[in-house]
Amino acid sequence: MSSCLKTSAGQSRMGECTVVGKLPPELMNIVFRFHGVDDPKVIVGPAIGEDAAVINLDGLYLVVHSDPITEAASRVGWLAVNVAANDVAVTGATPRWASIVILLPENGIGLLRPIVEDIDRAAKELGIAVVGGHTEEAPGVEKPTVIATVMGVTRRYVATSGARPGDVIIMVKHGALEGTAILAYDFEKMLLGRGIEREVIETAKKFLDEISVVKPALLISDITDAMHDPTEGGILGALYEIAHASQTRIAVYKDKVIFRTETLKIAKTLKIDPLKLISSGTLLAAIPPDKVNEALHRLSSRGYPVAVIGKILEKSKSPCVEVYEGKKLVETVKGFVKDELARLWELAKPYPQD
Repeated sequence: MSSCLKTSAGQSRMGECTVVGKLPPELMNIVFRFHGVDDPKVIVGPAIGEDAAVINLDGLYLVVHSDPITEAASRVGWLAVNVAANDVAVTGATPRWASIVILLPENGIGLLRPIVEDIDRAAKELGIAVVGGHTEEAPGVEKPTVIATVMGVTRRYVATSGARPGDVIIMVKHGALEGTAILAYDFEKMLLGRGIEREVIETAKKFLDEISVVKPALLISDITDAMHDPTEGGILGALYEIAHASQTRIAVYKDKVIFRTETLKIAKTLKIDPLKLISSGTLLAAIPPDKVNEALHRLSSRGYPVAVIGKILEKSKSPCVEVYEGKKLVETVKGFVKDELARLWELAKPYPQD
């Protein structure tokens, strides 16, 4: 696999160290204003912090999400299906259908088969039918780009804005799985040079296979007020998006957040905060207090690592996330979180594999 990955966190280019991330809120608010006609059937539309659109179909809700992924051809199809499916599942719907757009570089037809094989494998694992899309060789495209639109239906949708004061925040699976894998690929030589064992790096690369949260999300979708799939900005970024969407103040306890040993070793070596590292593969959920034990039982009985990491404190016109070490307040997040991967790429000159 080439050491170049594109995820929702950003883009790394061989020799260029370019990072492209989410647009800042002020620009996204411009985008949101231009949404065509107002349709009363649209229950959840474009909004910061919401994972997917929700459309009322008179008794059922259609949940729709689109995401682009650009990276090495060996994994682009896998990531495209999984990332989009995660956002449908955390909105409470079972992912069922996908429409896939594949843009290949000119003379890149040889890249097509591994991409569609990955799409097929991911779709079969998740029970998704690929129902259409578009494929072409596109002028100006340097690397394969796959845009996945995934859809599902549910009788009860879950919006990020549904988090309520008193809710308990749980995390399912370990933090920063995707970010750790990206670092293991893109910064491999740097990590080896700083004493990280090859075994640790190879294990971390495999975390990319663990990025689905569809099954655990659906296990608790009937008893949660809100769920979120942490991508850019990691755990703290996702918690702030929950706070922003629900207009609340959140407390999170650093010592309760769970990470794999490999993540902590790599983060320490690169001097980055794993709480702010892209975390596809982690599920965050706001659970009513009387449903917490039920949620923990459902998840742990299926073998998922799960931890209580915080709580929704109160409604607030100034949403924020308060980060505690023990009883000590060590940080207050009052805006969107820049991902540590993006920051690391800005510092990594020349390209870290050189």
